[in-house]
Amino acid sequence: MQQILRSSLVKRRKMIEAEWIQWIAGNHDFNMDSIRSDIQGSWQRSVTVAIQQGQAPADDAYLTSKLWKESVIRQAAEREQEQIIQLAREGELVAAIADASGRLLWTSASRHMQARAEAVNFTAGGRWDERSVGTNAVGLSLSLKSAVTVFSSEHYQPFVHDWVCYAAPIIHPQSGECVGILDLSTTWKRHTPLGQAAVTELARSIARCLPHQLPRAELEVYALGQPRVLFRGQPLVLPQRYLEMLCLLLLNPQGLSLEAFHAALYRDAVASTATLKAEISHLRRILDGKIGSRPYRLLIPVWADFIQIWQALREQKTNEALALYRGPFMSSSDSPALNEWRHCLNVVMDQVLNTCTEPSVLVDQICSNPSGSHLVRERLVELLAKPRLSW
Repeated sequence: MQQILRSSLVKRRKMIEAEWIQWIAGNHDFNMDSIRSDIQGSWQRSVTVAIQQGQAPADDAYLTSKLWKESVIRQAAEREQEQIIQLAREGELVAAIADASGRLLWTSASRHMQARAEAVNFTAGGRWDERSVGTNAVGLSLSLKSAVTVFSSEHYQPFVHDWVCYAAPIIHPQSGECVGILDLSTTWKRHTPLGQAAVTELARSIARCLPHQLPRAELEVYALGQPRVLFRGQPLVLPQRYLEMLCLLLLNPQGLSLEAFHAALYRDAVASTATLKAEISHLRRILDGKIGSRPYRLLIPVWADFIQIWQALREQKTNEALALYRGPFMSSSDSPALNEWRHCLNVVMDQVLNTCTEPSVLVDQICSNPSGSHLVRERLVELLAKPRLSW
């Protein structure tokens, strides 16, 4: 039986390799019986990728280690990690977890696969999205958001033609977002149909342990109503002044000079530019160096409720704006620039509320945020107090 299976794998590899050679040579007519449709699609997406010699590109090891420590997947994977390591060791596999960009963040290899994985950068930091290396299991699973198997010469790059790889997306149960990929790989002669089933179940187990709500960005700022800040998914307690500085940086993504920053924050208040520089330096340390200078600007992916509500209002998505509205913007701030923004937003939101004629919209907002804006509650009372027309 083992000999029959081996013979079948050899035949399959030769057939696919013949198709791959034709494809690379420019003959793009597929033998539909040889190449699956998902592989065909991936080869077509990979035509602009150069055939590389040796290995995938890789990111800095220190950066990758840092990203793994901060990743929401790491904590979710802790319960399954020992099982994955044992499976890799006993099945002569290399296991890998990639982020949503296709960058490997963590790997564990058996003795059989260790040197092979290192040789092609199938290690932490390796970039295995389709744009970097063409067709491969990590990149294909990211593209399709489904479990896949890539066998031998189905890989676009010849340096992994001796591999078979099984990958499955880690899908957040609540949002449906793909947060990463779990991959199990070995040499093609060890291919088994059980590989894809195993990686799919393990990816689902990891997904079930993800936090209920994913971070919207590395830095999240909520400044409507009761202010709060999340940095890499964790609450960050900041003094009022630092919160004001963050809001100003968010409102000025192009950056601020020291003088413009000072005018926006203090205007005529008794505070020197030296004081502001010291406060910026302190805030920079809190944010792990993610504030640039000359001009001062944030160097980090950000999300802010007051930016999002303004975008929703510009696009006339009033229901979305109402859902975001939790109260006045930075109500206790004395910053002249933030005061102007608060006044502007208050005026616009008053108009939105005054034109809202659907009590259900306001009820939904209050149910989702019982401590929300009193303006919403007042408008709801007005609507409910109106006499109904009789027919």
